[in-house]
Amino acid sequence: MQRTRLRRAADTQRSTTRNRMSVQAFYDELAPLYHLVYENWEASVARQGTALASLIREHWGAGARTVLDAAVGIGTQALGLLPLGFRVTGSDLSHAAVNRAQREAATRHLPLTCLVADFRALPVRAASVDVVIVCDNSLPHLETPRDIETALGECFRCARPGGGCLVSLRDYGAPPPSGTVEVRPYGERAWAGRRYHLRQVWSWRGTRYDLSFEIAPADNAADCATILKSSYLAIPVAQVAELMNVVGFQGVRRVDDRFFQPVLVGTRPVV
Repeated sequence: MQRTRLRRAADTQRSTTRNRMSVQAFYDELAPLYHLVYENWEASVARQGTALASLIREHWGAGARTVLDAAVGIGTQALGLLPLGFRVTGSDLSHAAVNRAQREAATRHLPLTCLVADFRALPVRAASVDVVIVCDNSLPHLETPRDIETALGECFRCARPGGGCLVSLRDYGAPPPSGTVEVRPYGERAWAGRRYHLRQVWSWRGTRYDLSFEIAPADNAADCATILKSSYLAIPVAQVAELMNVVGFQGVRRVDDRFFQPVLVGTRPVV
């Protein structure tokens, strides 16, 4: 019995490690192209920064100025917040994404410090920031709800009492039957004198789906398509809200129609 439990624990650890490496590789490869996700990345940076600033001030007051972006990526949210008077530290699993975020900040003469880390083990002092943000459906890359709970516990640890956490997520419905394949076109993008077709292909297996993100030349060039692979857990927004409650956040609530995804906010109690 003991050996069986140990084997299961080892299998879980190997699965978590494989998923971590898969997500890191996905974003390392996507980093140079990530802006193509948006029809106009620069406009999205400004729009998201304005929306997040409004939400932060509304829920934690005008004095909430220090932000940990725990899934900073190439800086889409951080670069929008910095010109609005926020002090942002970024963290991400992807070295390539972190490097690009810092280059983008330097180009704009914005002070952005970034760290490479898993958001289940953030290298940040306890109670050291006003707000932790985890945006753009980053949490569902994790393997299990328990992993998401661990990440939210780290967000709770890093936020000061009276500060809080802001998470944005896809609003998943009930998963379709296993084996279902969904094709989700992004449309055409122009970059560096070339045009590209982008689409996602979701292959469902229970409550998870394997994602292929395809970027293909649209100008009849002989170049091969870039195909990047990852996976997501289709966890309901309400379940993530409950996990925020479990780790200690109070006043957890969903906010719609303020960001491009549903947002969850919760506050670390003062006592």
